[in-house]
Amino acid sequence: MQSLQLDSISTKHIGRTVYQDGVLYPVQSGSGCEFRFTGKRLDITIGCGRDIEKSAPFCNKPRFAVLVNGRFSVKKVAEWTEETYTAVESPVPVTADIRIIKLSEAAFSVGTVRAAADDDAVISPAAEKPFRMEFIGDSITCAYGVDDSNTQSAFATEAENAMKSYGYLAAEMLGAEYSLFAYSGHGIISGWTETGERNTREILVPYYGSAGFSYALAGGSSPQDIPWDFGRLPADIVVVNLGTNDYSYCSANAGIGAVEEFGREYLRFLRTVREKNSGAEIIAALGIMNSDLYTQVGLAAETMRAEGDSHVRSFRFTPQDGRLGYGSNWHPSAETHLRAAEEITAFIRAVLPEICGR
Repeated sequence: MQSLQLDSISTKHIGRTVYQDGVLYPVQSGSGCEFRFTGKRLDITIGCGRDIEKSAPFCNKPRFAVLVNGRFSVKKVAEWTEETYTAVESPVPVTADIRIIKLSEAAFSVGTVRAAADDDAVISPAAEKPFRMEFIGDSITCAYGVDDSNTQSAFATEAENAMKSYGYLAAEMLGAEYSLFAYSGHGIISGWTETGERNTREILVPYYGSAGFSYALAGGSSPQDIPWDFGRLPADIVVVNLGTNDYSYCSANAGIGAVEEFGREYLRFLRTVREKNSGAEIIAALGIMNSDLYTQVGLAAETMRAEGDSHVRSFRFTPQDGRLGYGSNWHPSAETHLRAAEEITAFIRAVLPEICGR
């Protein structure tokens, strides 16, 4: 058996992944790689990383999917440093399309991926799609709880499934590459708070220029210490869906200018997104769980347009009302994600036909 190099030359990397010393580290939700395999046997080894195996509870370990010709071969939480599964086994050489996706979010675990095959096997990158999309968000974009219909369940990576996220689904509908950059509980000026006190521990903004924040390591490095090369997989469309968690702070502190502060800092973040994605169309979105700060989101987009950036727009999702069910902890169900994907897809097709028609 030979070790396969899952680098960006031999495979198509998906989203924010890090490749070091023969190991692929999918950092963000939905990240991973895709390739075409020709050979007799293919083994995929997934793992949670030594630091996570020894220290993290099961509910924080990374969840992976391995697809062979579009069908799940593996879909599980990686419990150990290394777990090996045979994805392809045949007495004669066969050709198969392989996709390896990290279904859970970055904060709690990164995970590892390696591959080995028979000595005569070869791999090549999957074909590139005509344009790229990035979705920046919180637990909604992570598809928190989408695989659990018990509204009282606590957080667990086992219930996260990036392949059911509205972002993933919208990219599929539009025939685009995708990248998710999302963190449960995070916001622009405050993460989720039940007390009304500002939650500065869960603010997404400082990590956007990196591979992403995680309590786990990617090789010997923290992902937040690895600068992200925005020219590597440049986005044509960036959707920002933040503000849901900020509202828990802003609603309790409206009298001291919290809402106005959110508006200022949201605009500042949109300018950062523009700086990192100079050629992208930016969609400032909000909704699904709540849209109470949508006025500030829309004003930020209008401000940038007034300053001469005509490639910024705002969009409001239909809020969930329970008719399509819920995931765990009152998060959107798979049906709600599908509706949101259809909504943003219709909007993009209407306002950006020149990109969608590529």
